[in-house]
Amino acid sequence: MKKILIFVLLLTSFSKNINAQETEVGVWMGVANYFGDLNPVFSFKEVRWAGGMFYRYNFNPRMAVRAGMNYARIAASDSKNKKSPYPQYRNLSFESDIIEFTGTYEINFFKYQPEKNKNFSPYLFVGISVFYYNPFTRYEGNKEYLHSLGTEGQNTPFGEDNKYARYSLAIPFGGGVKYALNKNWALNVEISSRRTFTDYIDDVSDSYVDGDILGGITAPIADPSEEGLAPGKQRGTAKDLDRFNFYGVAVTYTIQTNKCPTISNKGF
Repeated sequence: MKKILIFVLLLTSFSKNINAQETEVGVWMGVANYFGDLNPVFSFKEVRWAGGMFYRYNFNPRMAVRAGMNYARIAASDSKNKKSPYPQYRNLSFESDIIEFTGTYEINFFKYQPEKNKNFSPYLFVGISVFYYNPFTRYEGNKEYLHSLGTEGQNTPFGEDNKYARYSLAIPFGGGVKYALNKNWALNVEISSRRTFTDYIDDVSDSYVDGDILGGITAPIADPSEEGLAPGKQRGTAKDLDRFNFYGVAVTYTIQTNKCPTISNKGF
């Protein structure tokens, strides 16, 4: 009985000094844009709607991990690039849906504890993600998926080295600010970027292939310029991998609070 009493007293003492570990779920809405061969400069001319959902586990007021799923449609068109004559002449365009699954590690600048009225903190994060993409363009009013066409000769012996998958890894990184409205609800404003490991989100990377070799509708889609560009001429820049960014506002809700006891000397 004495041992049981001591154990109960220990538990009571532990419960007097606790740190909250919060589990959150959230949704976000915003926009996305792409940087690559068809948009080499920082431009918001073709931003599209984006959104997602996530789960966050706060180890302590400074550190958290997050898992999420995001969706965006990105696009770019040479016809909207007025800063250089070559894109106007090249005349390529694309769109692609992005579906991403991501995991990140998050650090708060300040202690973030809504239950203790510490309601605000900027934060930074970095992680890893895998995403699906499938670029397409519009040709004579129809949607044509570029991966299956092989616009850089992927379906011929002349371009087999340019074959690419419709999924890739990326390194997501960015930052934002979080503000707790109360002990359960909070707002996050965030900007993030994805450094990908592919140069084919836009289906543009290497050189032109002879249209007679490509054949069918692939030839005019691969080279929609009015006069035609010579086979072997640079079509894209393979050394610069594609990127895409998210800009959004999230609403989070704390669904669970686990209490981690710490030893108190009071009463002993």
